[in-house]
Amino acid sequence: MHCWKTINLDKQFGFYRIFFLSLFVMMMVFSVIYVPINLIISQDLYDSHFYYFLIGTIMVYPLHKLLHLIPILRYMNKIKYKIKMYFGIFPVFSFRVDTPISKYRYIIALLFPFMTLTVLFLLGCLYFPHFAHYFTILIAYHTGVCAIDFIYAKSLMYSPRHAMIEENEDGYEILIYQ
Repeated sequence: MHCWKTINLDKQFGFYRIFFLSLFVMMMVFSVIYVPINLIISQDLYDSHFYYFLIGTIMVYPLHKLLHLIPILRYMNKIKYKIKMYFGIFPVFSFRVDTPISKYRYIIALLFPFMTLTVLFLLGCLYFPHFAHYFTILIAYHTGVCAIDFIYAKSLMYSPRHAMIEENEDGYEILIYQ
């Protein structure tokens, strides 16, 4: 197998550009989703249980990272993790699999947290309509967290059909058979 392409968004765009892109996506998603949800669910909104909302906001990121692992559980013994601190207070978790994974399984692993948590938050809007504004904020926040996953998934979509994906310190390598 040889490397067809290497993808490293940190080097290509930089942390701050990715961070601001994520913030932009988050604000746009909230703007687009909040109005239809309020039209569908026309009940009074409550601001009680704010501490649960804060706990939910804090738990979105670790839960997101753990959900990435579900589609690749069979590689569990080859997964290594690392924690980096940004701005001195934001822990950023990274998991790396030391063996090549098929392109489609990797794309599923990238998109699985978005699909799962978005469905859960939308169900939260329906079952707890008085707190729909909290759930729409959580949907927007989680979509902002998923922005980098979408960029990686888009890059992988245009790779050769039977490609394998391998992670290393320089990003992702798309490997193809010779």
